[in-house]
Amino acid sequence: MSVFFLVQTFDAAQSVGSALAAGEALPAWLVTATSVLWAFLTILLVGDGFGSNGDLDNDGQYLTVRPATDVVGGLLLAAAAKFSVYTIGLGLAAGAGLAAGTNSPLPLLGITAAAIGIPATAAVVGYPIGFVLKGFVRRSENLGQLTTVLGVALGLAYITLSVTGELLTVVERLEPVLQSPPVAWFGHLALVTTPNAGVALTGPLVLLGLMPVLVIVGAVLAVPAARYAWLADTARTSADEGRELPSAPDSRVDAVLAVVCRAPATQGIASTTLRRAVRSPFQFVFVAPPLVAAIVFIEGAVTTGSVPWYVPWFVVWYGAWAAGAVLPLNPLGNQGSALPTLLTAPARGRHVVHGNVTAAALVGVPLTAVVALAAGYLAGSSPPVLGALGVASVVAVTGSTVVAAGIGSMFPRFDEVSFDGSRRAVPPSKRAYSLFSVTLSLIVIAGAFVADETARAVGAILLSRWLPFGLDIGVETLAILSGIVLVGGVIGIATAYRVAIHRIEDYQI
Repeated sequence: MSVFFLVQTFDAAQSVGSALAAGEALPAWLVTATSVLWAFLTILLVGDGFGSNGDLDNDGQYLTVRPATDVVGGLLLAAAAKFSVYTIGLGLAAGAGLAAGTNSPLPLLGITAAAIGIPATAAVVGYPIGFVLKGFVRRSENLGQLTTVLGVALGLAYITLSVTGELLTVVERLEPVLQSPPVAWFGHLALVTTPNAGVALTGPLVLLGLMPVLVIVGAVLAVPAARYAWLADTARTSADEGRELPSAPDSRVDAVLAVVCRAPATQGIASTTLRRAVRSPFQFVFVAPPLVAAIVFIEGAVTTGSVPWYVPWFVVWYGAWAAGAVLPLNPLGNQGSALPTLLTAPARGRHVVHGNVTAAALVGVPLTAVVALAAGYLAGSSPPVLGALGVASVVAVTGSTVVAAGIGSMFPRFDEVSFDGSRRAVPPSKRAYSLFSVTLSLIVIAGAFVADETARAVGAILLSRWLPFGLDIGVETLAILSGIVLVGGVIGIATAYRVAIHRIEDYQI
């Protein structure tokens, strides 16, 4: 996806550069896009400072070793460097495109200055605000209890706006602000060295003078804001007083597991995994965002009685992805303090893998198959495609859990993420998430191309349009390539299974 966006950015910038070289005016949307990027990064950095990344590691013991000024400075540098990936990647693509369109390397100068200044200023604006919000929430019992709800609501609102296209409407409403100083100066700075852009020097020069001042003032203000957040006494009474402990799943689950699990150790792992998921459901938050895309599909199904042809395959992909990402993608990190016990128990690596796969498949396979077949029926899929959807649901979910166990055992994560002052969960590592998502997506898309003639036709058209150097791909060629990918997927599943077993058996703390 990143490569796709970078290529699109390069093409758009090259078109703009060619238009400027031909004497056309600079499009206003370029300044708006740069302003939106700064505002977006600032909001992300507010959330980053407010969340667990703005906390102290090692239970705050850093403050007994180094002064708060050093710790805050390190956090600001790390945040600016981390989020500069957005500006540097897009900046290089846009700069290269403008340079190619104008036949001049000068656009790279202004864009480089903006790519450095945007994350630096966004960090010193966003992090102090995040620190103040964190301290305020920690001192309020009611706000502390609503933090998770508000965070999920804001996330769902953002994704809903993106999916429905209303986010562009919001940007259009804010255009007078985004195209006015001082926010618009970031866009002017990025384009000031582009030939024929016609950008006045006043705004970029003022911004270059203001940025060091803003960075210094923001960094200075971040120190008391951080102290306000870190030294807060949490204003919480025990929310669990007088409340019953969460109940485990009914014992019938163990009866079902006894039928499908041959080894008692496998049954124990599967039962424990399911009980842990019920008692700590925050793990499911990490796979919730794609569900927002279902809003559009459900609305269409209710109003028209049908859904697009690709929705059943989206269901197969999401069911397999969620089943793998929730439980098996971090088989070591999910154990928490029980990890030493697991590693020294008689249970072998294969029992751990089988248990995680069984727990995930027991829930994921029926749900995915039912929803995929229902979506296929509403989409008017033919009986062969419906059969393929049913088989793909079982194979994709089961295979994805095995792949997830293999990838997750190679890249475990043990650090918790805080939802608020008392609720924590351990998500899989970013490397595991990324590698697993890409692998599973390729396999499911290849399966759709092999089984569905409509998917093949649409895929051939889109690939021929997107592939570079004028490459063209036919329907038959796409079917052959997809079959090769599926064969590779089968080999990958077997390899991931062996890797997971050996990795878990040989793991040392």
